Amino acid sequence: MFSPLFSAFHADDTRMFASLFIARSLLTRSTSVKRVDDLEDGKEFKMGVWEVQIQERIPTRNAIATVAAPTEPPPATSLKRALKSSPAFNQPQPKVAAVEKCSFQSVNLARKNSRNKFKCPLAEPTVPDNDLPPFVINEERVKEFGEDPVIADVLISRHLREHQKYGIRFIFSRLQEERGVILADEMGLGKSIQTIVATLALIRQPKSSNRYIPKKCLVVVPSSLVNNWKSEFRRWFYTGRSPVITVNKVSDITTYSCSYSTYPYLIISYEMALRYIEKLMAVRFDILVCDEGHRLKNINTKLRQALDSLAIPRRMLLTGTPLQNDIEEFYSLLDFVRPTQFGSVAEFKTKCSKEDEELNSMIADCLLRRTAEVNQTHLPVRNEYILFCAPSPVQKNVLGALCSHVTGEPLVMIDMMRKAANHPAILYSKLSRTVIENDRVDYSSLLAAFPKNYGSRPAALADSGKLSVFVEMMASFRQHGECAVVVSNYTKTLDMIASLCSSLGLCVMRLDGQTPISDRQALVTKFNTERDPENVFLLSTRAGGVGLNLIGASRLILFDSDWNPALDLQAMARIWRDGQTRACHIYRLVTAGTIDEKILHRQVKKTGLTSIINLNDQTFKSTSTFLDEELADIFTLKDTQCETHDLLGCQCDGSGLLPHEFEEEPEEENSSEDVAVSPDDEIFDDGDEENSLKQGEELAEDVQDEPATMAELFRWRHYSPRHPEQWEYFKSVAGFGDTPLSDLTFAFHLSSKF
Repeated sequence: MFSPLFSAFHADDTRMFASLFIARSLLTRSTSVKRVDDLEDGKEFKMGVWEVQIQERIPTRNAIATVAAPTEPPPATSLKRALKSSPAFNQPQPKVAAVEKCSFQSVNLARKNSRNKFKCPLAEPTVPDNDLPPFVINEERVKEFGEDPVIADVLISRHLREHQKYGIRFIFSRLQEERGVILADEMGLGKSIQTIVATLALIRQPKSSNRYIPKKCLVVVPSSLVNNWKSEFRRWFYTGRSPVITVNKVSDITTYSCSYSTYPYLIISYEMALRYIEKLMAVRFDILVCDEGHRLKNINTKLRQALDSLAIPRRMLLTGTPLQNDIEEFYSLLDFVRPTQFGSVAEFKTKCSKEDEELNSMIADCLLRRTAEVNQTHLPVRNEYILFCAPSPVQKNVLGALCSHVTGEPLVMIDMMRKAANHPAILYSKLSRTVIENDRVDYSSLLAAFPKNYGSRPAALADSGKLSVFVEMMASFRQHGECAVVVSNYTKTLDMIASLCSSLGLCVMRLDGQTPISDRQALVTKFNTERDPENVFLLSTRAGGVGLNLIGASRLILFDSDWNPALDLQAMARIWRDGQTRACHIYRLVTAGTIDEKILHRQVKKTGLTSIINLNDQTFKSTSTFLDEELADIFTLKDTQCETHDLLGCQCDGSGLLPHEFEEEPEEENSSEDVAVSPDDEIFDDGDEENSLKQGEELAEDVQDEPATMAELFRWRHYSPRHPEQWEYFKSVAGFGDTPLSDLTFAFHLSSKF
C-alpha cells in the first residue's frame, strides 16, 4: 500500500507550476530528510535539482484517489489553470473498495487549520501583466524589418527605469551585430541589471536561420565583486535557478564547459582569468563582459593582452570612469571593444585634436554615458559639502618644515604632506621608522618641527583640524539618529579613526585591503540591515570604492582626497544608490591652505576630461599646463581660510549666494543683515525645508563646463563664519545644528535640488 504522501510545489526550468506527490521511499532516498515526521507545513528543502516546499500532509485515501502516471503538464499562466490542466485532475479515478472517491480538486492546499500560513511557491509564470505592456528590446527592428520580437522577462522589466531600458536596447543592438560597447554610466544607475537583461536577451532570443545565437557569456570582475555579481543574479532570478557559475577553482571552468546550456554565465575575477587564460580560451565564449573596465586602460598590460587573446567577438566594458588620466587610456578601452576601428594611438590623438566629427560619431555609437542626475527623480536629495578645516599649530610647523625640506624625492615629500594634513602623528610614526631603518636620508630637521617628546604621548585631537571637526560631526550624526561611512586612502588614518570611534562608544565595521573577500558581503549586509546610528563603517578608498552598496548610511565623510578624482567619486557613490530612502549628505574634509586644496583643485580641473565626446587638443594642453603649475606651487603653505575661494575670485564673500543672485542685488543690500533666517531653520534639514535664503535656487543656472578650469565650483554655495546668520543656516542644512565647529573656516555646498 501507499505510505503517507505530501503535497508540495516545485518550479521547473519553464517556470510553470505542477503538483508533486512525494512518497516516503523517494523522499528519504533523494533528500536530506530522513524521517517523515520531520516534515511540516511550509518546510523547504532540495530534491535533486528541485526546490520543494511542503504545503500539507494528504490523507492516504485522497492520495490513492489522485495518483496518476507522471505526465508533462501543459503550459499555464496561473496556478489555478495549472492544477486544472493536470492529468491527475482529468483522468478517471481508480475504484477502490471502501474508499470514498475524492478528486484532486477536493484537496484543500490552503486549509485554514494549517499550522503555517500558505506560502506562494518561488516561481510564477513569465507572462506580461495585464496592466504592463511587454518590454520589446528590439522594437525598432521589429517595426523596420519584421524581426521576431525579443521580450524581456516581465519579472525584471517591471522594475526597470526608462534610462535603463534605453541602455538595454543600446547594448543589445551593438552586441547582436558583434560590435563592442562601453556602458559608462556614473555610479548608481544600474549598469549591472542593464548588462544582465541585454545579454540574457541575446542568449534567449528566438532562433533565426540567418543569425548565430550566443550561448556562453564570460563576466570578468574585480575579486571583491564576484559575490556581488552572484548576488545580483540571484536577486533577479529568485523564481528559479540562477544561470551562473562562479570560478573558485580551475575545475569550475571545466564544469561550466559541460553545463553552459543551463548556466550560460561564468563569473571570474581578473586575477583568476589571467591565471587560467588557456582554460578559458578552450571554452570559446560568445560574449565578454568586463566590470570596472578601466582596469584595461593600459594597452600593454598582461591582463589586457590576455583577455584580448580570447578573441571573443562581442565585448562589453562597464565603467563609471572611462577617462581617468589621459587620452591614451581612453583609446585603450575603445580599441579593446572594437579592435582596429579607431586606428593607432597617434591617429586617434590627431583626430581628437582636430575635433573630427567622424570620430565623435564613432565614439557615440560605441559608448553610452549618463550622469547621476538621471537618478534625481528617483532618489532622495543629495547634498555635497567641502569642509575647509584650519590646520593646528603643530600641523603648520610640520608642513612648513616639509615645504622647506629640499630632497631629490618629491613624490615621497608629497606623500608626507598628505599624511601631515590628516594628522601629524601619522607622519611622526613614519619618520621615526624611516630614521631607524634608512640612514641615507636625514629627516632630523623634520622631526625637530614636532613638539618635544611628541612620540611619547597619545595622538591629541587638537593636533588635527580635520579630526576635531570629525568628532563634532560624529556626535551630531548620533544625535540625529544617522550612521555614517568614513573613507580614507591610508590604513594608518583608518586605524586612528577606528580607535577614536571606539573610544566614543561606536561600533566600528571596517573594509580595506586586508579584509577577506569572503567576509566583505556579510559586513555590508549587517551594516545595511541594522541601520544603527551607533555603527560606523570605515572604508578604504581603493579597496571599497567599487561595487559596494552602503545604503544603510545616509552620511559619508571623505577624510582625505585622492589625486585621481574617479576613485573619490566611486567611493562617494556608495550611499546614494538604488534602495536609498533618506536624504544623503556627503562631506569632503580639506585642511585649508595645504596640499589638500591642491589635490582638490586638480580634481576639479581634471574632471573636465569627462566630457568625452568632442575631445579636443585644448583639453590635453590645459591639463598638462595645470599639472606643471601645480607642481611649482605644491610645496607652498598658504595662510588662508580657503585658498580655493581666493583663487575663484568669487564676489559672494562667503554669504552663500550664487553668482546670478548677488549680481541681481543692489550692492548696498548685500550684507548678511538683509537675509532673514527663521528660528525653524535651525532644525536639521534633509532637503525638505523652505526658507528665504533658498529662494531662487530653482533658477540657478549651470555654469558652462570648461575643461581644466574652476568654473564648476560656481555652482556651489560658499559659506564663511564671517556671515553669522548664513553660517548658522549652513550648519542646520548640513546636519550640524548647534555644534560649534570652531576649526571649520569655510564651506562649499552643492545640492541636487539646486
